[in-house]
Amino acid sequence: MTRSRHLLILAAACLGIAYTCCAEPGAGDIRPVEAIHLVENQVRALATTEVLPSELGGTPTYIVKGKLGKDEYEAIVDARVARVLSIERNGGHFYKWEGIIVVGHRGTVKFAPENTIAAFNKAIELGADLLEMDVRETKDGHLVLMHDATVNRTSDGRGRVSAMTLAEIKRLDAGSWFSAEFKGERVPTLKEALAAIRGRALPDIDFKAGTPQKLVEILKQEGPPGKVTLYCGSWNLMRATLDVSRDFLARPTVPTGRIGLPRLIQELNPPIVNMDWPQFSEPLVRDVHLAGKKAFVNTMGPNDTEFGITTAIEAGADYLQSDHLDILMRLLRSRGLHD
Repeated sequence: MTRSRHLLILAAACLGIAYTCCAEPGAGDIRPVEAIHLVENQVRALATTEVLPSELGGTPTYIVKGKLGKDEYEAIVDARVARVLSIERNGGHFYKWEGIIVVGHRGTVKFAPENTIAAFNKAIELGADLLEMDVRETKDGHLVLMHDATVNRTSDGRGRVSAMTLAEIKRLDAGSWFSAEFKGERVPTLKEALAAIRGRALPDIDFKAGTPQKLVEILKQEGPPGKVTLYCGSWNLMRATLDVSRDFLARPTVPTGRIGLPRLIQELNPPIVNMDWPQFSEPLVRDVHLAGKKAFVNTMGPNDTEFGITTAIEAGADYLQSDHLDILMRLLRSRGLHD
């Protein structure tokens, strides 16, 4: 018996846990007590009674058993990516991981002009669950969808969004730059975009610039409360928006990878941790899960390929944002990870 295994058994005995080891965990796998804590994130005050190393389809897992009052729980935990896969209570369904949530970047930038109703319709057709949309405020106080600070790149006009009225922006052709097929496509307001996707997909708001109170008011009127994910490149804007309403699933970006995660949790404590490709790593995803958070992985850029997307899937991404929804959906469906 190795010293580490001996210490695990002693620790389990001290905690009153029956620890049965049928396989040595791999170097990158989580340990039994970490599996226990993951289940505790789903079942508060669970008294664990047993942890059994196991395997599911070639993936190392733990079976965690415990009691809460008169109820008995049994959970399956993925030991490689630190994820609770399922929990049964008294032999019946209690929790199941929902699978990877597919995020269409600006709706889609590959198949239609970005941040337009056409882009959102195409992304939904391809299978996106969540539609990322960039929000800015006009000169006269309306929230519209535009990634850049100016309209120059994605319309036939010129000027800063913040210096233009809604009427001026509505006169722009936001589709011809992409292809003649989309001639006459207009820049949508946030209200129009939310109405167009209602009941078919959920919004992921990238709040670029504007008044937080206006954003919150529109989402209360048009968006599904508590289900809107929120990203802000500025932590100050994120804080200001959350000060108005906590009714978001915030996903700020982790700075400098793993070493920045404690600071992010301490300052913002979000339910979702956003990671761009330079910060993304398998250990960071595990750390995010062990902290009780979801991992939002962006593959856009040179690694938005079949290899890069596969790497993110296998690393344990909970949300995956890509410009190549066609590749992403094919890979997920072939693995049974998306309906």
